[in-house]
Amino acid sequence: MSDQSFQSNFHVCIIGGGVVGLAGGILLRRQGFRVTVLERDPTLQTTGAGIQLHPNAVRVLQEIGVFEKMMAKSIVPVSIILKSYTDGQVLHKQDLKEPADKYGAPLLTLHRAHLRQVLYDEALAYGVTIRHGIKINVAGVDLANGTLKLADTSETIQADLFIGADGGESVVRSALIGHKPKAIPHGKIVHRILIQEEDIMARPHLKYLVEDPNIIVWLGPECEAVTYGLDGVFNIAFTWPWSKAPEDMFFGAQSVDLDEFRAQLSNWEPDLREILSLGTSCLRWMFFEPVADDEKTPWVDDAGKFCIVGDAAHRGLPYLGQGAAAGIESVSTLAELLGKAKNQDQVHEGLGIYQRLRKERTGHVIRATLKTGEIWQMADGPLKEERNRQFLHETPTVGYPNPLADPFFQEWLWGFEATRTANEAWEAHQKEKERNY
Repeated sequence: MSDQSFQSNFHVCIIGGGVVGLAGGILLRRQGFRVTVLERDPTLQTTGAGIQLHPNAVRVLQEIGVFEKMMAKSIVPVSIILKSYTDGQVLHKQDLKEPADKYGAPLLTLHRAHLRQVLYDEALAYGVTIRHGIKINVAGVDLANGTLKLADTSETIQADLFIGADGGESVVRSALIGHKPKAIPHGKIVHRILIQEEDIMARPHLKYLVEDPNIIVWLGPECEAVTYGLDGVFNIAFTWPWSKAPEDMFFGAQSVDLDEFRAQLSNWEPDLREILSLGTSCLRWMFFEPVADDEKTPWVDDAGKFCIVGDAAHRGLPYLGQGAAAGIESVSTLAELLGKAKNQDQVHEGLGIYQRLRKERTGHVIRATLKTGEIWQMADGPLKEERNRQFLHETPTVGYPNPLADPFFQEWLWGFEATRTANEAWEAHQKEKERNY
């Protein structure tokens, strides 16, 4: 943490009050900055349902002091179980206790709304100013003057740094790259269904799903179903094929006829179909192709007054459970680097280091996530049979079809420490400056 003499007079404005924006507000306040968060919604709202937080994200949340509050309504899964979609054969079971001990943090599942509420309360307690009902469009992002003009009002906000944590449809990203990013369909959608756990417990042969908390993934052809418990609710996320045609794109949530969807699952494991029969409603969201940005795509403007984090910078897909984790890593790295600055020039240097570090790592995560989706959602045939043979008979190592069980990839992913990485990069940068002086 910095001595805060420079930071106390430095105002950071975060655009977006989601998980990443609120976590960033806390982290930057801990570094001594004055922080304002601008949130579009008039009140605290959250879409979606469950969220996985892997050890690399949980360690950051331990650091900022919200771990115990999160744990009050979190589930700690015992293992990740990968199953055949037709008969439920267990292809691979990955114990999660050993990595929790190794990395000093467990893997958690919880309601996104609960996580956001905990971060919101903590941000206010730390002195973060949060403004609701704030609308911003691309025209209001004034890169030339380093200001932000609010939509539907004459107010112009002044800040020393604006951080765009405004999601995959980020207006700050659009301003930085000079156009609105093109949405490219991934060819998949996700159906989300929530089941009351008491309804599952009423069926003795299904009680194991609640009593033994696991993340269970049924691996289907061009699809998969991920299930896990929340606080009294059982979460099902069903990735399903969808058209890539532009005319079939949709944004936001859509209601689904659950009976019609269930009718397409006649050859899936009976337990999964029975769980789905307990559902009363279903929503679906569309997946879009992620892009691993190269050095030509700016995350920071030339003047060092605007930058982007989270999905605004590196929107991914959920196949490795790293969406929230990557954003939390990024904003933690950014806050640590900014905390070392003693003047505006060093802020600019810190932003450059942040951009380099996070583009490299998130690019790898995005590519690994896409590869995992391809492997776990293989079409029926000889390649899938070979994959299943590896699951059943080979010891996890490099190239194992569950990368989270590959000890080398797992350590790279879950063992990442934002503070150490930022410190080492900053020290290396300073030494390089001294050599060139």
